[in-house]
Amino acid sequence: MSASFQATLPSAHSADARSLRESRPPGLARTVSIWPLPVTVALLLGLVAAVGWVDYLTGFEVSVSLLYLIPIALGTWVAGRTVGIMLALTSAGVWLGADLLAGHAYAHWFIPLWDTIMSASSFLVVAGLLGSLREVNDGLEQIVARRTKALQAENTERRRAEDDLCQALRDVRTAHAELQQAQFQLIEAAKMESAARLATGVAHEVKNPLMTLSLGVDYFLSRKTENPDEVQLVQDMKEAVHRASNVINVLLDYSRPRALQPTSEDIHSVIENSLTLVRHQLNQHHVTVAREFDAALPPLMLDRARIEHVFVNVFLNAMQATPPGGTLTVRTFASAPPGSDSDAPAGVMVEVDDTGHGIMPEHAGKLFEPFFTTKPPGQGTGLGLAIARRIMETHGGSIRLTNRNQGGARATLQFNAKPKDRQ
Repeated sequence: MSASFQATLPSAHSADARSLRESRPPGLARTVSIWPLPVTVALLLGLVAAVGWVDYLTGFEVSVSLLYLIPIALGTWVAGRTVGIMLALTSAGVWLGADLLAGHAYAHWFIPLWDTIMSASSFLVVAGLLGSLREVNDGLEQIVARRTKALQAENTERRRAEDDLCQALRDVRTAHAELQQAQFQLIEAAKMESAARLATGVAHEVKNPLMTLSLGVDYFLSRKTENPDEVQLVQDMKEAVHRASNVINVLLDYSRPRALQPTSEDIHSVIENSLTLVRHQLNQHHVTVAREFDAALPPLMLDRARIEHVFVNVFLNAMQATPPGGTLTVRTFASAPPGSDSDAPAGVMVEVDDTGHGIMPEHAGKLFEPFFTTKPPGQGTGLGLAIARRIMETHGGSIRLTNRNQGGARATLQFNAKPKDRQ
């Protein structure tokens, strides 16, 4: 009820009312009186006069007297106890004036005065009670406003604490992820160092005996023999020694990588030469090569021999994973096309897709580990991809293996315009 009256009538007659408006919640703060206090009091006095005029015309004292309570109640509730008391006394005076003007006859002159005193007392009681009720209501509103403000501040602080906690949790997760990455890199570095030391030791221990065996095989090949079985046996021995020597060379290249000797190269020329080196194996396995080359690629600074070694290893792995009659697709495109917003120098992406069975989930994290291989014994050392990754990183690029949605695996090689200035 008070809110509806405050939307139309003034309530700013005391410091209590002003403090109430200042402490009210935003919803109540908008209930500002549209009329100033003098105008409100004048309107209420006019209402009292109107009731007195009705009293004068009708002469129904008791029933009309109740109408005086309307402006008294309105004034007390809206404008405060002081205005209510003023309206109560004014209403009593108007009632007496209307009674005297009507010319009513009384047995004693004190009767109308007594009626006026009683009416005034009744009006004052009503004004006092409503004033007290209004003050209690204002006090309750102030308490509610203070508690609402305190709850809002508490909620704001709680939300701020929750935000800080969420940010701290995100920071912890980020730090944990960075720590895991650092641990993984340390583990990988330790594996690489151990593998390099092992490869160096094995290579030195095996190289000299292999050389002796190679000399012995050459000696037997130089001798004339009529037994074809002996000739075949010696040829097989020479092939075995050659294969073992290649393994030793791979180990040495892994343990002691040579310095880069970069030259400006056309990546397509490097790819075609690498495909030529594995053409015999591709034909034996009946694997078709599909080329999707971007002719507008920039030249790259590459160590041609070492990049060819990378491509040969990738092509052979893809071929061995592809069943007979499959397709090996080689695709090239620019990694930073002209006109892009990237500040990085233009580079080249090479994708090699096969139509094999893809990468097993349990092998995905081990493909580049030294000495890890899924090939049968005797068909691989497990160093091919590890060496390929080292060569790509030496060139400032990268290599990654993923499964394709269409089936098969994809090797993605990224080349930058210039190799890093390091081995």
